[in-house]
Amino acid sequence: MVSSIIDTDVAIFGAGPAGACAALSLLNHTNLDITLIEQSDLNRERIGEHVTESIFDFIDYLKIKPENFGSDCFIPTFDSTSYWGSDLPGMRNSVFTAQQSTFQLNREQFDLQLLENIAERGGRVMPRTHCQQINQWEDGRWQLKLSHPVHGAFILCARFIVDASGRNANISRQLGLTGKKVDDLMAVGRFFECTSDEQKKQEYLIESTEHGWWYGALLPNNQYSICFFSDADIVSNLRLNQQSHFNALLAQTKHIKKLVKETKVTTPHPWVRQAYSQSNVFESLPNFLAIGDAACAFDPISSLGIGFALSSGCHAANLIAANLTDTDSNQEQLINQFQMDLNNQFDHYLTLRQQFYQQEGRWQQAPFWQRRHVKITTLQSEGVSA
Repeated sequence: MVSSIIDTDVAIFGAGPAGACAALSLLNHTNLDITLIEQSDLNRERIGEHVTESIFDFIDYLKIKPENFGSDCFIPTFDSTSYWGSDLPGMRNSVFTAQQSTFQLNREQFDLQLLENIAERGGRVMPRTHCQQINQWEDGRWQLKLSHPVHGAFILCARFIVDASGRNANISRQLGLTGKKVDDLMAVGRFFECTSDEQKKQEYLIESTEHGWWYGALLPNNQYSICFFSDADIVSNLRLNQQSHFNALLAQTKHIKKLVKETKVTTPHPWVRQAYSQSNVFESLPNFLAIGDAACAFDPISSLGIGFALSSGCHAANLIAANLTDTDSNQEQLINQFQMDLNNQFDHYLTLRQQFYQQEGRWQQAPFWQRRHVKITTLQSEGVSA
């Protein structure tokens, strides 16, 4: 039985950086009522992120001071090395961005500070809330049937909805929108705590191997994040969700294993996350947008994740504000253009992704690398448009 009905202007599904950025942008620049809906209880373990200094431009735009995130949220990275295509070390600069200063980001502190700012600025944050049903009325408004484990079922009526629910794009799927999935990449990782008093280098390291590639980085909390990236079937066949198999594969590396000397494991079992590349095949729906990973999800090798999440959130907020506060009929065209721009950006990314993976030619017969040397059809060549 539905116990209550709540009215809001914008309902945003997903409390990650994309959804939080869109919410803060709207709260800062409009008088719209904003509701942020998140399925989890916000306590899920978050993986550290490698970001460029451009993140501070977004923080400034969101009217938050960097020091509000805490002294150890952004740790400068002074050394970055890759063993990719050769046993010789190379400087690892993102092939997708201009050379900038880089930082390791404490995702837990970063995400929670964004959410605190949303609440402080009058936004409504609803964790542990699931969307059971979505209906759209003839006037374009949305009726959302939601449920909470304590407060039960209730109805949220919104003028505009945003899917920022991550790679699964749960809201888009409920609306019948499909996605173009490029690969089955997954990340398997563990955290290691430094046990010696020796000062560790602020660095991150990438090493390609027969079955995929490794990423290791010192995080702001004096822990190392060690991740292995490969396809889902390879991860399953190697049983990497089991610590003994993960540790055995880690021991076979030449360079990553050196990072975790004099450390102790802080996670009892390896964690597993989806990391596949995907783009929503956009269809024009009134009063709806997908942003962040729900719109375009990128291979972590690209270093595009957080930056794209923040930029798409800010851009979408501007479009939503104009759509709800301006009767100009051109707003639908602007939203369609936004979606087409995302398609074009994803196509460009696919070209760069293939070029980068083709730089590794040492295991051409291995399934992981064979798959990445096959030419991928872009959205444009398939005739997909908004």
